[in-house]
Amino acid sequence: MSNSKLNGQRRAVVTGIGVQCAFADNYEQFRSELRGSTGNKSHSRVITLENLERTTQQDYQKIKTKSLIDFNEYGLDSLKEAMKNAILSVNDLEEIKHKVGLVYSTSTEDTNTFLYRTYSEEESSFGTKFSEYVQDAIPINGKITVCDSSCSAGGIAAGKALDLIRYSDHKIVLLGGIETITVMQHSGFSILGALGTKGSQPFSNLRDGVGLGNASVFLIVEEYEYALNREAPILGEIVGYGISNDAYHITAPHPEGIGAKLAMQRAIEEAGITAEDITYINAHGTGTPTNDAMEVLAISEVFVHPVHVSSIKSLTGHTLSAAGIVELAATVAAMHEQYAIPNYKLHQPMEHRENIVFPEEAIPCHYHYALSNSFAFGGNCVSVVVKKITQEVS
Repeated sequence: MSNSKLNGQRRAVVTGIGVQCAFADNYEQFRSELRGSTGNKSHSRVITLENLERTTQQDYQKIKTKSLIDFNEYGLDSLKEAMKNAILSVNDLEEIKHKVGLVYSTSTEDTNTFLYRTYSEEESSFGTKFSEYVQDAIPINGKITVCDSSCSAGGIAAGKALDLIRYSDHKIVLLGGIETITVMQHSGFSILGALGTKGSQPFSNLRDGVGLGNASVFLIVEEYEYALNREAPILGEIVGYGISNDAYHITAPHPEGIGAKLAMQRAIEEAGITAEDITYINAHGTGTPTNDAMEVLAISEVFVHPVHVSSIKSLTGHTLSAAGIVELAATVAAMHEQYAIPNYKLHQPMEHRENIVFPEEAIPCHYHYALSNSFAFGGNCVSVVVKKITQEVS
């Protein structure tokens, strides 16, 4: 018999991933570039302050020509890829459609519609909600949840997916994050003075702000026994999450990392492990002076043993509400292949304690658990713990 329950709870495993982001158009390219096997990241489409004016002009032109990124198609493409990689068909979902849920994070779902209608004074086909759009293509009748807590939304969505598997009758949850950056997001970050001059440079002494990027990513999360019975590929398991709020400032994190520490500690406790079990952390790592300093301090106080820490935002840009999902996908991919993701172009690391290792190239390492952090404006913090799993035969 397989161990279908952990601590008496139903288990949630990841069986497929689909990705589009600033440096990858599919999951295979995503995992290859993360590890650095291609060695060429010059094509990364991160949006920076240097091309802000040009991008803004392009956005207006897209409005006029009705060629804005179609949010719904963008998301559905990644969902279909995740299903394909999970060897999961529409017919499979049809058979259990009352036990299939949809959870996704976004803060820009309605932006294209708003912009198009504002500047063109015409109706837009973008008005259909993604959840409705999915149901036209894929029959599901389970619970649908949209998470919008800015940059922590992806992590919270992952926690919701875990809860749907653990505590309800859901067999599958389609877990995603979709963000299509427009002039509205650019303007907001610009006004806050949060945009970096050369994009995100996490954990670098040269860091001065974020770069922004589009992302569409989906993970197929399944109940463990169900995945085993249909002989699905298993990439990893979601075993716990923790949420907190540092109650400090509307945009700035608490300098002592109170919320970040609580989120990590709660995630570890819910996963039923100890801090010593974590040796790789995919950090929130925005590249802003305040966030990185806070996060490194929080990590150093929760983990006293050596731990590898990296951020992929130098590659993806900050994908806002989708960040927690694209980074969870990266964490699962790296854990499945047993290496620590490098910090791309980290040539001058910021000051940090000796137990924190910022890898500058893919470091092969053996670990069973990893942590993915997502922090947000308003002090919202969430951490998710994932576990490497050896696939069993039922």
